[in-house]
Amino acid sequence: MISMRILDTTVKVKLTFVPVVLVVWGVVTWLGLYWHPGRGFWQGLGIGFMAALLLFVAEVGHAFAHIFSARYAKAPMDEIYLAADMPRTLYWNNEVSPDQHRLRAVGGPLFNTLGFFLSLAIYAVAPGNSILRELATWSAFGHGYLMIASLIPVPIFDGGTLLKWTLVARGTTETESDKIIRKIDWVMGTIGLIIGVALIAMQSWLAGVIALAIGGAILGIASGRIR
Repeated sequence: MISMRILDTTVKVKLTFVPVVLVVWGVVTWLGLYWHPGRGFWQGLGIGFMAALLLFVAEVGHAFAHIFSARYAKAPMDEIYLAADMPRTLYWNNEVSPDQHRLRAVGGPLFNTLGFFLSLAIYAVAPGNSILRELATWSAFGHGYLMIASLIPVPIFDGGTLLKWTLVARGTTETESDKIIRKIDWVMGTIGLIIGVALIAMQSWLAGVIALAIGGAILGIASGRIR
């Protein structure tokens, strides 16, 4: 495990993070070669590396942005943990106000929102069919996906934190807020499964599998099986 400190926050990188980087690089390279059959292997490998790097900027940058929003909220983050699953932002002191909880949570989504629109701006001015436009597309995809996904109201995502502490700020107890979010997650997960089955029945296999995976993950979080 590699450990470092950034702005008084400990960043730990587990070795299982490396295979994830290699897999993403490989998949992005393969897609690039598939979509551009005239592209040479080494050129495709280099473009795939840059695209994968931009995707990880969106992913890891999201976590690092919480360092700044937490410091602004005067409730600093203690640790970032990078492993095979999604980056984890850890706070040992959670006895802070609802406003501080919400300020800590907005850093990542705000970073991805800015990254998404910057990527779209680069895409708009880049020449058609250029490598720059291709890379801007990957960047916009990474930032856009995280911008939306992070705001899903599940407990381990920023959206769940924002919803919970907004409810608490309006007078709902923490326990009641958790129950409300869990009910929302059960509904969302069930809808995701229904949509997935419907898409597969319509032979939209990829979209159906993705919807099933998302719905199943939300239900797993709602049931406490995924933490």
